Amino acid sequence: MVDFSSPPQLARSGSVPNCWPTARLLAVAGLIVLVTVAVGLRLVPIIVEPSLNWGDEIFQTLEPAHRLVYGYGLVTWEFQLGMRSWLLPGFVAALMEAARLISDGPDIYLPAIAAVLALLASAPVICCFLWARRWYGLPAAFAGAALVGIAPELVYFGARALSETIAAHLLVIAFFLSQTGEGSRARRRLFAAGALLGFACLLRIHMAPAVLVLALWASPASWRSRLPALIAGGLLAGAFGAALDWVSLGYPLASLWRNLLFNIFDGVSADFGTEPWNYYLLGEFGLWGTGGLFVLIAAVLGARRLPALLAAALVIVAVHSGFAHKEYRFIYPAVVFITVLAGLGLAQLTQWAVEWLARQGIESRLTATLCALLLFAYSGSLMFKAWTSQTMIELRSRAHDSLLAAAYVRHMPAFCGVGLYGAEGRDWVIYGGYTYLHRPVRMYWPADERELTRTARGFDTLIYTAVPPVELGFTTLACFGKTCVARRSGPCTAQPMPTMPFPDPLRSLRPPHEDFEALPAPASRTAL
Repeated sequence: MVDFSSPPQLARSGSVPNCWPTARLLAVAGLIVLVTVAVGLRLVPIIVEPSLNWGDEIFQTLEPAHRLVYGYGLVTWEFQLGMRSWLLPGFVAALMEAARLISDGPDIYLPAIAAVLALLASAPVICCFLWARRWYGLPAAFAGAALVGIAPELVYFGARALSETIAAHLLVIAFFLSQTGEGSRARRRLFAAGALLGFACLLRIHMAPAVLVLALWASPASWRSRLPALIAGGLLAGAFGAALDWVSLGYPLASLWRNLLFNIFDGVSADFGTEPWNYYLLGEFGLWGTGGLFVLIAAVLGARRLPALLAAALVIVAVHSGFAHKEYRFIYPAVVFITVLAGLGLAQLTQWAVEWLARQGIESRLTATLCALLLFAYSGSLMFKAWTSQTMIELRSRAHDSLLAAAYVRHMPAFCGVGLYGAEGRDWVIYGGYTYLHRPVRMYWPADERELTRTARGFDTLIYTAVPPVELGFTTLACFGKTCVARRSGPCTAQPMPTMPFPDPLRSLRPPHEDFEALPAPASRTAL
């Protein structure tokens, strides 16, 4: 069993000698820099240049949390039918509530939530560094961990409030803990690992097969010493999830059973679109092109040390390829595993390069550092190429203009209602809901010009991508790309807000609209 709390062993050559008095300080300082850079990069697509990968990062996490803390927010069909656990929204709500100690509003709680999630997203960087330092020495560890820190997919997804992203980071931490410690310390770490594996399953039950791979990969001879603590930790997490569902949804693990029932037996997930079995493979090839070959080779090299991560990644891709409904974010945990392995592979290449140079008679304290820098420079160029590819540019621009427009509106003087127009009735998805608006006013999303004209008296502020009729009296105030904000004079005439969309297979289960109004009575009386 590997113990990372002890000083790292020397690599065969090219590593920083333990006799260096600053070796430990250099390792700590360098890791802090790596984590700081990784966290900062992961904040860019959330805070600096905001974008929205999928509506779920708002309406399955942030929006229900906003409703829990502030008393108002849109309620999607999943929460109306109780098929989503409150585990993640509850955690986000706690962060929102904590942010109120500083100040109120999205300008505070959005960066606070993103910062916490970005810090969690640095776990793969830290784990890769510690693994590589143990096996390959300090310069190689910096190169491998830096690759994980700047990997484009990890930067893009890392700080998003999606169950897949958080589950992925918990899995990496859990696997790291399961590989370290001895005696009673090993049992404590295995217990913690089991709990994290359990919470990952609660967040994304589709991770269960990969969790089994990670938990059972050790030799059967060691199961007797490992499994009791792992199972105990997993049962604790499961008991917490069951109790949370019991309190919030009516019975233990209600969200899990309803999820399986509605998505698999009622076929709701397929109602949101289907893709061929090779969707994920084609998508990754489209992003990386030929540069992906180097990443794969490095990952295979890394898998020589941690084959369980490669096996778990393949299982995740295989499981999700078997479902008709596919989304890029679903395989993020597999991408994280492959990237960590690629970082270890880069560290291995660094060590081999140093050993080769030593055989040529070229050996010095700087050799390992120079090799690490050269290999990282090459891999970094591949990362930059992928980040600036057309695929990633399109991902990074999703809903960017609409989120900027929503942020502009929330800083405007008091208004009595807001309309969202131009996306054929789906505008509520791309403007961040009340999480971004943060005003307890009625919200409308007319599907066409006729409905816009009919409902325009209910709002005095309009965010649009299709120009409204002149006779409605809206004057454009600002534009963000193709998304503009307009205002009209005069009061608003209260009228019912539109109902949230509901999947056709479950329409008979739809609860009364008044049970899940976006603005319950207490919220609607809140001062603007």
